[in-house]
Amino acid sequence: MQNSRFKNIPEITEALWLRLKESGLPIHSFLAEQGGTLLKEAYEAPYTAMDLHRMFSITKSLCSLATGFLYADGRLSLDDRIADYFPEYCSCGEIHPWLKEMTIRHMLSMETCHSSTTYKADTSKNWVESFFTTPPSHRSGQIFLYDTSSSHTLAALVKKLTGKGVLDYLREKCLDKTGFSKEAYIILDPFGSEMGGSGLMARPTDLLKLGRFCMDTLKKGTGKFADYIREAVSFKVPTIHFGQTTDEQQGYGYQFWRIRNGFAMYGMGGQYVLFYPDLDLVFVVTADTQNMKGGNQKILDLIHDAVKKILDQPEQIWNPEGPRSWDASYRLFANPGGFSRLSLSFGPAEGALALSGPDSAFHIPYSFHTQTISILEEYKQRIAVQGMWAGPDTLYLPVQIAGECVGSIHFLLRLSDERVTVWMKKIEETYFHEFQGFLEGVKE
Repeated sequence: MQNSRFKNIPEITEALWLRLKESGLPIHSFLAEQGGTLLKEAYEAPYTAMDLHRMFSITKSLCSLATGFLYADGRLSLDDRIADYFPEYCSCGEIHPWLKEMTIRHMLSMETCHSSTTYKADTSKNWVESFFTTPPSHRSGQIFLYDTSSSHTLAALVKKLTGKGVLDYLREKCLDKTGFSKEAYIILDPFGSEMGGSGLMARPTDLLKLGRFCMDTLKKGTGKFADYIREAVSFKVPTIHFGQTTDEQQGYGYQFWRIRNGFAMYGMGGQYVLFYPDLDLVFVVTADTQNMKGGNQKILDLIHDAVKKILDQPEQIWNPEGPRSWDASYRLFANPGGFSRLSLSFGPAEGALALSGPDSAFHIPYSFHTQTISILEEYKQRIAVQGMWAGPDTLYLPVQIAGECVGSIHFLLRLSDERVTVWMKKIEETYFHEFQGFLEGVKE
């Protein structure tokens, strides 16, 4: 290896495998390679090297790669409106402008106008069609929320433009050259469309080969597809309000997650392809943590601790800054919480958020440097808030509740000169129901 400090990677990788085995987690496989050299390949019963494994949301990253090839070949633009490709689902009545304005780029970065996966509301109806007929909850391109129907629709777009499923199209473009198994497939939904958000059945070695292709393209590739890969794995949208693990709070690209010191493909239940570009290192893990609270965090922490032993640099964490000052009031559109007006002000050190409606008014002060403690008057509960910038125009306000009620309220505000989009979530069992969902407003 070119750098002498990397010589201990095989030993650290072996020790990592032993720690994963001893963790008590149901690990099914662990693979590692660096620069194309296999460092470790291990399996636990009942899985073997030949078994196809459900990879769940890793499928999303394959949809991103297929979209990237279509972009590189000039068959679509990332700023094309998705509704234009599916007129069969958009011709019955006037399409909502928030849906009409949604682009392929919004779908890739999980900034759709939907607050959740659309087809889960009624799986007996066409899953792709549901993406276009479900009423939107907010403007597209504003807030990250995990929307598997977005990836499902991207897979349908690949089929519409190429006549091939995502895997068959990728086999033609890159997978056959990597040795990706012929037996791999993507499960179909009840209406014959590939489950582009969760349906991949493949071998762990397939993911390792795909991981090496992505890493080599990132580091050495040229042309429009390589440029797309570099964009896809970079920070595009904050996820600090959404992520369930430390790594999931590092941001999102185009159907790829950012993680500490790298990026990743993620699948439910502990399916991971983890990339560390500075080390030219790829890890693959398959598991089933669905019934183990904190299992994913444990896997990621064990791997992160191993990587830290190799790296001699600080963690690469997105730490943006926002505007130095702000003072604006917004008229809010109709919303379930009944709020009609939002005011936001801040300077370099502190600020305040105010929400009001016909029957209520809330004033929430905060600081950027420490916890600001106050009383949420409507509920007579003590709160503490320290604001932070999740992106250059995205303010995150986590509100801790301390009193008879114990919990939190989370605000993520996407700011622009003329409009505001606010995502709200309350985590408390009894009260604070008005702080749930989205607010859209225009500057007064």
